[in-house]
Amino acid sequence: MLLKVFGRYGSTPLFLTLCSSFLCGPPAAAEGLPDGPGKSDLEIVCTPCHSTDQISAKGRRTASQWQQVVAQMTAFGAVGSNAQMAAIVKYLTTSYSRQPTQEEAAEQSGSKARPKEPSAKLPLAEARDLSGTWMTAFWYTGLNMGPKSGLPDYDVQLHGINDPSVLFPNYLTPWAKAISDKYTMYTDPVLFCYSPGVQAYSLPYAFEIIPSPGRINMLMEAYHVVRRIYLDRPIPKDYPNPNVMGYSVGHWEGETLVIDTVGFNDSPTLRLPYSDHLHMVERIRRIRDGNVLEIEITKTDPKAYTQPLQETHFFKKDPSIEIVEHNCDGELDYSAHIPKTAGQ
Repeated sequence: MLLKVFGRYGSTPLFLTLCSSFLCGPPAAAEGLPDGPGKSDLEIVCTPCHSTDQISAKGRRTASQWQQVVAQMTAFGAVGSNAQMAAIVKYLTTSYSRQPTQEEAAEQSGSKARPKEPSAKLPLAEARDLSGTWMTAFWYTGLNMGPKSGLPDYDVQLHGINDPSVLFPNYLTPWAKAISDKYTMYTDPVLFCYSPGVQAYSLPYAFEIIPSPGRINMLMEAYHVVRRIYLDRPIPKDYPNPNVMGYSVGHWEGETLVIDTVGFNDSPTLRLPYSDHLHMVERIRRIRDGNVLEIEITKTDPKAYTQPLQETHFFKKDPSIEIVEHNCDGELDYSAHIPKTAGQ
């Protein structure tokens, strides 16, 4: 039985998972790519859903920019082992990189961080009104699924707060690395209908925010997850029912909604796993003309990470989008497709 999980226009991590495995047939020929270590990994992971001309469509990039591209594609569902992703980054860096400009080098070294955008110039009550349907800005700027004017063309990639130069997987503890190393297309939790949990913001799905007395409700299109962010109580010391989304409480700091979430259970096998020690803080505010939502996420998990991690995502308010059904009521047995090692 086919795994019946389909999202908006098929542009979902699962679609890419299936496309990059056996359902799309053999990888497209990667004509024109120079030979070198990592080329075969790129053909396996990338070319089933991307033509090779997209690699050079925007010209050569710096090594750091190629790392960001691969990280972004990973977040949106490109499936491969950690070793494959590292090999792809090395191949792209060797074959298609350029030296950074002085401004880029300063920014990448951390000496010139991207300036934080000011909040939207709105009356406080309006600034605190987060209601409406929001879609990741990458839907428009990267996937070209609508007008992109007025939107940030970047996300702040996941990085360590204490040392931003430390790259994945170097900030994983041995406990987390052992889990991350088990991640393959055959163990991807999305194949087993697991909720994306704390990874939900990285997916190309919309969400709707509906305020109500004492709380803010966030209706996620992905897996029909419902988040209740309580505004009338403190964060619990010991949450008795740990789950994939945790328990969220929020408060306002001016125009910024600050959400504390605890009460997670251990993650399934993810490339970036987390433990039940995870404490996640989200800072949400409207920027630019008020129709762009900035969500800055800080994850502290001493069992999984050697330092707190932080990333920032942007979302567009889009009244034209309607939340569609995310169907996940089927299963697909991948065990028959797992490559066998010698002696098995």
